[in-house]
Amino acid sequence: MHVNTGVILGCTDCHGGDVKVLKPQAAVPKDASYRAATDSAHVLPRFPKAWNFPSSANPERSYTLLNREAPEFVRFVNPGDYRVAREACGACHLTIIQAAERSMMSTSAMLWGGASYNNGILPFKRYIVGEAYTTKGEPATLVNPVPPTPFMTERGILAKLFPLPAWETIPVGDIFRVFERGGRVILSQFPEIGLPNNTGAIQKLDEPGRPDIRQSNRGPGTGLRIAVPVINITKTRLNDPHMWFLGTNEQPGDYRSSGCSGCHAVYANDRDPAHSGPFAAFGNTGKSQSADPTIPRDEPGHPVKHAFIRSVPSSQCMVCHMHQPNVFVNSYYGYIMWDYESDAPFMWPEKQRYPTIAEIRKILDRNPEEAAIRGKWGDPEFLKEVSSLNPKLKDTQFADYHGHGWNFRAVFKRDRHGMLLDKAGKAVADDDPDKFKKAVHLTSIHMELGFQCVDCHFAQDSHGNGHIYGEVAAAIEIDCADCHGTATRYPTLFTSGPASQPSGTDMSLLRTQDGRKRFEWREGKLYQRAALDPDKEWEVKLVKDTINPVSPNYNPKAARAKLMAAGDSMQWGPGIDPAKYAHGDDKMTCYTCHLSWTTSCAGCHLPIQANARTDRLHYEGGETRNYATYNPQVARDDMFQLGHHGPVKGSKIAPIRSSSALVLSSTNINRERIYIQQPPIAASGFSSQAFAPHYPHTERTTETKTCSDCHVSRQNDNNAIMAQLLLQGTNFVNFVGYNAWVGEEKRIAAVQVTEWEEPQAVIGSYLHQYAYPDWFAQHQKRDLRLPSIQTHDTKDAARCLQLRGEYLYVAEGRAGMRVYDVASIANKGISQKILTAPFSPWGQNTHIASSNATCVALPTNQSIAPLRNEGELMRVANLEQPFHPIYSYAAISDSEEGLILVDINTLADRDPQNNFLSRAITWNENNILSGARHVMLAGHFAYVSADAGLVIVDLDDPLKPKLTAVVPLKGARAAALQFRYVFALDDEGVTTIDVTDPTKARQVGSARVTLADARRIYVARTYAYVAAGAEGLAIIDVERPELPK
Repeated sequence: MHVNTGVILGCTDCHGGDVKVLKPQAAVPKDASYRAATDSAHVLPRFPKAWNFPSSANPERSYTLLNREAPEFVRFVNPGDYRVAREACGACHLTIIQAAERSMMSTSAMLWGGASYNNGILPFKRYIVGEAYTTKGEPATLVNPVPPTPFMTERGILAKLFPLPAWETIPVGDIFRVFERGGRVILSQFPEIGLPNNTGAIQKLDEPGRPDIRQSNRGPGTGLRIAVPVINITKTRLNDPHMWFLGTNEQPGDYRSSGCSGCHAVYANDRDPAHSGPFAAFGNTGKSQSADPTIPRDEPGHPVKHAFIRSVPSSQCMVCHMHQPNVFVNSYYGYIMWDYESDAPFMWPEKQRYPTIAEIRKILDRNPEEAAIRGKWGDPEFLKEVSSLNPKLKDTQFADYHGHGWNFRAVFKRDRHGMLLDKAGKAVADDDPDKFKKAVHLTSIHMELGFQCVDCHFAQDSHGNGHIYGEVAAAIEIDCADCHGTATRYPTLFTSGPASQPSGTDMSLLRTQDGRKRFEWREGKLYQRAALDPDKEWEVKLVKDTINPVSPNYNPKAARAKLMAAGDSMQWGPGIDPAKYAHGDDKMTCYTCHLSWTTSCAGCHLPIQANARTDRLHYEGGETRNYATYNPQVARDDMFQLGHHGPVKGSKIAPIRSSSALVLSSTNINRERIYIQQPPIAASGFSSQAFAPHYPHTERTTETKTCSDCHVSRQNDNNAIMAQLLLQGTNFVNFVGYNAWVGEEKRIAAVQVTEWEEPQAVIGSYLHQYAYPDWFAQHQKRDLRLPSIQTHDTKDAARCLQLRGEYLYVAEGRAGMRVYDVASIANKGISQKILTAPFSPWGQNTHIASSNATCVALPTNQSIAPLRNEGELMRVANLEQPFHPIYSYAAISDSEEGLILVDINTLADRDPQNNFLSRAITWNENNILSGARHVMLAGHFAYVSADAGLVIVDLDDPLKPKLTAVVPLKGARAAALQFRYVFALDDEGVTTIDVTDPTKARQVGSARVTLADARRIYVARTYAYVAAGAEGLAIIDVERPELPK
């Protein structure tokens, strides 16, 4: 097994078994004597059927089988498994094993901790849960080798990780109405029953049309008042399996062993040489190339060779690191999750599929993505050959690996309008048959040179340093400067990342497999040899040379960026004090500028199905009710956002991505949808749409960020880019829910606009046409009319609507503002799906009376709970910023009373007994807001369209509003803001207002698009969409806000 000839080990030294038993003379494998001798020499399993005994291939989807199996057989199958590695390998490798047991690749603390925090289940941002097992497969608590000192804590080191409790017992973190107290029919014991309506007492029968939707008649953690996202962690294949378990071993990109062998025993997963190096020739179906005659070469689930190697190809890493919570290293390859639409005709069947329950279960066991049950890739034979479609494809190119059964599309260089670009930056025609050969595939420049992951991430990054971490960035030893140096110094070849030792690891001592140096200085140049092919080497570019005019590697553009002084002087050059660099190494991470693109995930839909019995994928295993599929919503490659890294990385400026954004639904045992598409709330009270610093592994030399990606351009054509960069948003990636909410003259309506099944395609859309051709055809026959609608009468016209969570805020003119309960909008068991209150006004009153409520606005339509964000735990331990007080309020514009603020925190505390709203303040200084028609909130300012024009009100102290500015407009109607500009509607159409400094807001004189009846406006990226009355929908190009067209 060890390729080093200096290590002499027999089979039983590692695997166990009886070395004295010999093969009977002349016996062949089919002989009974041969089988008897084999059984005598080998360790036999407790569960032969589960292991497909006597096959030696890794079984498919074994998960917790290792926890139930005898340690002796676990060692026989895989001496590198962490349950037995100490006994099998510890004599030589004990410190490495101990470190690996505590590494995040084993504990998955970053996913379990992040999911529990961002979904409001545990309040600890320094995570406390992770996966580990004893030799006997029992849950284990991991303890750091030494109690962390304050310095170690600052470096991200954790004291302990505890096992994840059983999901049936964990108190609920969500505020959905079904989790409120007050259950009558649903019992306090978790129901594993076959009769859904058997409550045990005739007196507890549900009322027709008004069933009891509460999830327990006792407190949190009983009945179904539990933390639903933990079901997903436990039972849905998210990152699973982690290194404590075997890979699932059933589709390309999923073949591996467990423990140490999970990395060091290489399997055939990917036929791309850039990903797999020399192993690419062996296919993508996990088959052996061993000379051992007892191992079949046509059977999946075997390593390429029975050998432990240190030169591990990237394809082995990608088995785990192909998913957002696992760092999403696909971007190193230049790939991202497929969007279901690119080249849809090749991926969806011509006839709509109606799979049976058995077919659904068979596919979802491999791939948790529900769309697969309707797409061609649900067939494993189609899946493994998806990349062979590439020559025929028109819109994208696919990767050859398919971890979790997913498809990954290539990312190419494009301009801001979506045109493909070649290496020279010239447009590539969309109808060019060679367009994908001409366009630049945005892999990491390191991969283009021949790097595999192990060429940057050495032993410590792979095994860990023995300490427990919960943050990926904190556990990394290497830093860019360790190889490339900085603008002021050459590299020392000592590691300096957050997890490095105080003195760092001396990389000059590292060796390739054949003993040659990995790094070597020759004639003033630094060279690195490839780990997988020591005959391949490359010169390492040194930053200090790129800014030196006499160096052959001098780059004027790079020199200007690196030597630019901070401030407005625009001075740059060698005379600038490094402490005053605008982009100094102490201020920014290198990849802030040097990345070419980064992923941004806008969430996943996890719909719980109570009538599905599936296995737990962790701990004791076992089959229980409830299962959720995992359905990506939007994963994009064209969003670039900046923020500050955490203290472990010196709070430097770094790329930011969204990476934790669940929306949850639940269908109960009566097939009633008791909540739909609801986002949780983080333990901090912030939205669960979490953003985090991210290293995307997409460095390039040419296709990097430029000045106008982060600074306002001279042409003033990057307003949307700047709004996106600074995380203000562009309204482009917004969640299209199951219903569109419509306000009418005397009612509100919820109109179904998507399918319920996954993928939840918008009815009549391009995706709908291919995923659901039968239903698409039915929609065409209906003349594009949407048939499903739920309504509720209002006392006056519904003039503004805002949906947050399970509440709909509606401005109803003379009837004031009312908050409707829409929690049961999709529940077939509920007769009245939109409620003013679930009981009388004595028990709940969410109505605000006012003279003429014309609009209502929320600071965010994301679910939040500001009152959670208080106390020492949040400020000191979790380092959370406090909420601005404006987030506690809803703002109402009233044409007679002005601006009304209402504290709405009571609707986010899961207590149904205090749902009463009242005014916090009414403001209309000198009647400046008379005739107010519309209010829009941005930052701590309210932009009110009134008779006086656009009135800007400062709500930095919400209870003490201040008039900031008035921009006169003729008949101001509505407004929308994007970064520095407000796009306002008035009687003449659309105009642009510069609010760079709100106190000096000014109308841009030349910025006008004439419309006869502009009513409402929505701005997304570089377009404004205007409801223009009889003219229909007007789409206006606002890429240059001062020159709209």
